[in-house]
Amino acid sequence: MSTRIARLMTAVVRPAAGLFVAATLLAGCVGAGGGATPTLPAASEAPQASTNAASSTSVSGFYLRATQTQALAPQYTFGWLPSVTIADGQYIDGMIAIPTIYPGPLYEGLSQRQISAAGIDQIVAEARKDGLLDTKIDFSGQPMPGSVLSHIQMRIDGTTHDLTGPLPSGVVSESASSGTTAAYELFWSRITSLESWLGGELGVSKPYTPASIAVLLTPPSDAAGPMTPTEKTWPLASTFATFGKAYGGVDYRCATVTGTDLATLLPVVQDSNQLTRFVDSTGAKKSLQVVVLVPGDPGPCA
Repeated sequence: MSTRIARLMTAVVRPAAGLFVAATLLAGCVGAGGGATPTLPAASEAPQASTNAASSTSVSGFYLRATQTQALAPQYTFGWLPSVTIADGQYIDGMIAIPTIYPGPLYEGLSQRQISAAGIDQIVAEARKDGLLDTKIDFSGQPMPGSVLSHIQMRIDGTTHDLTGPLPSGVVSESASSGTTAAYELFWSRITSLESWLGGELGVSKPYTPASIAVLLTPPSDAAGPMTPTEKTWPLASTFATFGKAYGGVDYRCATVTGTDLATLLPVVQDSNQLTRFVDSTGAKKSLQVVVLVPGDPGPCA
């Protein structure tokens, strides 16, 4: 019997160092399953299969997004990206390795690859074989308090399937019975390891260009040992006091940045690190967290 090693949450989440420590301390004393599960866009807004990548697939309007949630204050899970998104015939990989140095880069870009019609058909066939397209949608059982839950959202032929289950943390059997938690874990393992499962159905990797990013203003970073935080001028017209909305506490504000503001801000954050402090026109100072938003993801600031 062959096995597959599940990819872990710790390989995809890169919150700021201070928030990561706080989240770890809180994880053992909060209820399970907290945080709203992200929702798919309305049917009229759903990404459509591209003509060159999925025109011959046996399903229409295919969309998939795999995410994780935990019952923590929102500022501690702000940086949790979808593990994988498939939209408009493109596979967007959210599995980002955690930098081994601090301060790491402030901005972590994603990559995307075209996925073939045959690849999409194989995903749908696997979901059907695993019993994930029937009436059962919750495979989480009785999760331990503070545990991380995984969510898989698919749209197939106009029908949305919104599934919840545990986050696999070890060896996943490939002979799981249909409709079981083990089958859900197998499917999660497959879709978060597309390169090894469907590598021949994926195109060449290229950088993903976001149409929007989510930005979290946080208290200004402190010096870390001998390293002194650099300071940069906040490039947007809004001050920190008017930027977005309060988020998880009085010291945090969150906003989705698009259009000309995105074109102005993105090069600046790409050239910054986790210790960078920004100074607005009033002299106020803040640090940032930045998350790339993928198609169909309303983002944490919504």
